Amino acid sequence: MSHYFDTLKEDYENAEISCLVLHNRKTDEWCNLLTIIELIPAEQQASPIIGTAASNYCDRESIDSNYTVYIARRIVCPIPEAIGFFQSPEKGILLQHDSTLNCLVTLFNESHLEAEPSSDYPLLVNWDTNDTISKILPKRHTSFRVWMKIDRRKKWLSGLTEKQIGKLLAKAGLLSQKHLGFNFSNRQEHMGNLYLCGCNPYLRGFNKTLLDLNKDMVIRFRERVGRSIIGKKIVLEDNRAGNISFSIEQTIGKRLERIEMPHFPDQLCTKIYDHRGHLIENHTGTWVNMNIQMNVQTAELHLTVKQGANSKKVKVPKYSSERPINIGTYDHSLARFLKEKQQDRQLAELERNGQFIFFPGGDEDRERARQAIQELLNKASKVCMLLDPYFGAPDLYYAYIIQNTSIPIQILSSAAFLKSKTEMQSGRKMKQGFLFKRALQKYKRTFPHQSIQVKVLLGGKSPLHDRYIVIDDKVYLLGSSLNEFGSRATTLIKIPHPQPMIGQALAWWNDSIKTKDLSTYLESLKPGK
Repeated sequence: MSHYFDTLKEDYENAEISCLVLHNRKTDEWCNLLTIIELIPAEQQASPIIGTAASNYCDRESIDSNYTVYIARRIVCPIPEAIGFFQSPEKGILLQHDSTLNCLVTLFNESHLEAEPSSDYPLLVNWDTNDTISKILPKRHTSFRVWMKIDRRKKWLSGLTEKQIGKLLAKAGLLSQKHLGFNFSNRQEHMGNLYLCGCNPYLRGFNKTLLDLNKDMVIRFRERVGRSIIGKKIVLEDNRAGNISFSIEQTIGKRLERIEMPHFPDQLCTKIYDHRGHLIENHTGTWVNMNIQMNVQTAELHLTVKQGANSKKVKVPKYSSERPINIGTYDHSLARFLKEKQQDRQLAELERNGQFIFFPGGDEDRERARQAIQELLNKASKVCMLLDPYFGAPDLYYAYIIQNTSIPIQILSSAAFLKSKTEMQSGRKMKQGFLFKRALQKYKRTFPHQSIQVKVLLGGKSPLHDRYIVIDDKVYLLGSSLNEFGSRATTLIKIPHPQPMIGQALAWWNDSIKTKDLSTYLESLKPGK
């Protein structure tokens, strides 16, 4: 056992183990879906035990005739034993309570756990600022020291059918929401993982207050019973637009500590180290003005909302806003100025890369929007796909502006739009689909060597709502249809995770039941008057 882990038995009094377990009734194997081992400091109350003696101190949800998901908690475990479970989970994790709960949880046969961090020094995590790890951990008022063992591959899932995996996530989600406070099915990356955590062993919390023209910091430490923060080290750092302005290091001499700062901090980072030099607190916060606004309820509106054959009564409270009260005179002008300029540069960079462009609207913006799309389309090396439920004849402009005639073009429009009629210059009406076909034939005569295909999503209501452009393996979302893109306030956004949209687009494109090519679809329509 390493030196860091050796010190933990001095900091904590007990450990708790909470486990989500998959039980294979045929083989009687109990395999880890998620294990959270929490080191318990002085005076922290034990977590509630799960279940009763009648339920074997657990809760369960059946998946099918083979599998059941269980959740159980061991609330008394010696520190060395708990750390041993984390360090060597392949030997099994023992869940015990009274004489009823007695279960050895093992790993799946194809589990492959990797330590993070790779050393014995932990991550320091705050529940209110971290969204990746902390949301599955118990809610505490201080920082957590966290060690993880992560199964990235999750090969053991291949032993389950797709239906079983779906039920497993749903049932485990119900149990975790009920007993752990989060939905396991929404955080699938934690499947098969183990976590060892322990909150601040010396403090239940601490408060910071500004005094004397906002330059002096008073910190009130709330110590745990039998523990002292005296002699530990505190560091205050001011981060201004990404730069360190000051760093003050001081030994804590009393429970109400006053620290003089050179100036009012913009973003203050507070770190606390124990007597061994181990980091046990790391908080970053920004001081801002307080604005208090009171809302007074003046009435309550009763509505009846119809949903098909059903109706629902809804109460809507109405409020009036009283005069707001502002507190504080903090001036962040210089720091804010630097941050805003940095944000402006980041926005400009996003625009240059075509990742996010905002068009306020108007004639000039419409031309700028067309130019932006033209630049994106001409970056294609494999394929261009235009998905717009209102794609019609005028929008073939975007096919004309593609310079490389060897790039195949795929267009997906909708029957809901193409079967509608439009007024012709001669005064007669024609359906949009036939106008589109006429324009497409002209395009093919002009560029006979370029591959261009048009398919139509069937149905009275298009399953496609938003507008997308697929360029090779990249996807861009348009805030409006191509025919008026940029004429009103709208945006062009690069999708950060394009694969789901590309997969859906290809599924529509290759579905001969939901989608028809333009000529085949028009055979079922009459041209109109």
